[in-house]
Parts: sequence; C-alpha cells; structure tokens
Amino acid sequence: MAVLAAGLGAAIVPAGSASAAISTGRIQLCSQGNYASRWFYENAQYGSAHAGWVNPGECQTIDVPDFGNLWRFSVQGRYNTSDNTFLMRTAGNGAEMRMSSTTSGRKFASLGTTAADGHYWIEYPNG
Repeated sequence: MAVLAAGLGAAIVPAGSASAAISTGRIQLCSQGNYASRWFYENAQYGSAHAGWVNPGECQTIDVPDFGNLWRFSVQGRYNTSDNTFLMRTAGNGAEMRMSSTTSGRKFASLGTTAADGHYWIEYPNG
C-alpha cells in the first residue's frame, strides 16, 4: 500500500481553538484525553497516510486530500506509557467516517483515558 504524503496541510494549535468553524475540505482533531491521537486515512486508489501526533490539550487541522474521492478516516491513539497504538472507537458511529475535499469541515475530539480503556472520539457540532 502506497503512503500518501502530498496534500496534507496541518496546523497544530492549543485545544481552545476548537470553537472556530472549520472550512470546507478540512478536518480537525483535538486530543482531550490523557494520550496523543492522530488521524489515519486511506483510499483504495491512492493508499493510506496519517497525520502527526496531536498531544493532549492540542488540536490539529488538516486538509482532506484533493483527489475527488472519499477518504476513510479513523483515529489512532498512543498509550502514554509506551509507543504502542490503538484504534479508537467513535461515540455511536462505529470506528470510521468518510470525507472528501468538498465535504463541509468537521471537528472531532479524542476523549477518555487509556488506563480504563475508555478512549473514543466524538464529533463536535459545527456552527
């Protein structure tokens, strides 16, 4: 599987900026648990990629790759006691979501703690 590197524009900012609207074709992840998290995304035609780690208390906004196709996004977490990672579940929506470069911008947060296996991600209402 090819790794996609092009088309990823990222900005890391403090978590307080999660209140601003996210523009079309962009997706934001705020790490609000006690662990780092990141986007993992893939497309059958173009391969897969991941964004950089977002430390607890920070947010990262990335551009959805502009190839005219839907991308499947999921969130990975990293234990705060090792370099091991885990796939997070969503609150009510399974383990992934789909987006394209023309989809309305969306905001998400990774929540919970790794100690209690209570880690998951949720979507913020955009407005």
